[in-house]
Amino acid sequence: MATSNNIDSEKFSDYLKKIPIPEDSPKIKSELKEKIENIVGEEIPNLLTLFENIELFWLSSTDDRLGVTTFTGDFNEIIRKKRLNLPLGAIKIGLHPILIDDEKLYNHTLVHEILHASGMFEHSSRHDQLTNEIAPAPSFSESPVLKYLQAIVISTTNVLSWECNNCNFIWTRNTLIRPKRCPKCAFLL
Repeated sequence: MATSNNIDSEKFSDYLKKIPIPEDSPKIKSELKEKIENIVGEEIPNLLTLFENIELFWLSSTDDRLGVTTFTGDFNEIIRKKRLNLPLGAIKIGLHPILIDDEKLYNHTLVHEILHASGMFEHSSRHDQLTNEIAPAPSFSESPVLKYLQAIVISTTNVLSWECNNCNFIWTRNTLIRPKRCPKCAFLL
């Protein structure tokens, strides 16, 4: 049974190039702002100033990130401002245009980046906890983007089906991870 999962990155990026960039910039919905304020209001100083200083934009379709946060100013200046509880200045958050049709993943990614913009630079357990409390990550079945990305990854590998060495049953690949047992005879693979 072939087990190679080598992804053809050129083919993968070709799929993403076809995703159009929306004309309107991304937005932070008022309900999401309120939820952020209610949950982390005391933990993040200058929260209202933070929202005023954030500029949202769409990343290029070929970008391999769902979201990214960038600051104006150098690292030392940002750390000094954070230590003194000063506003961190102008901040840009880029979101991948693939998120436009997946509200739950859009909100989850946006909150993740807003928490970075607030000064939570590390991917800590607190960062994850707050992100999931404010905008929980969608389950696989709830997210058209996750399903789409999985289909792209599977189609860009050189393994499109699996065959059982015991009963010779062949089935089309629909998961990223090779199954442990044959779905027909339950033989350990």
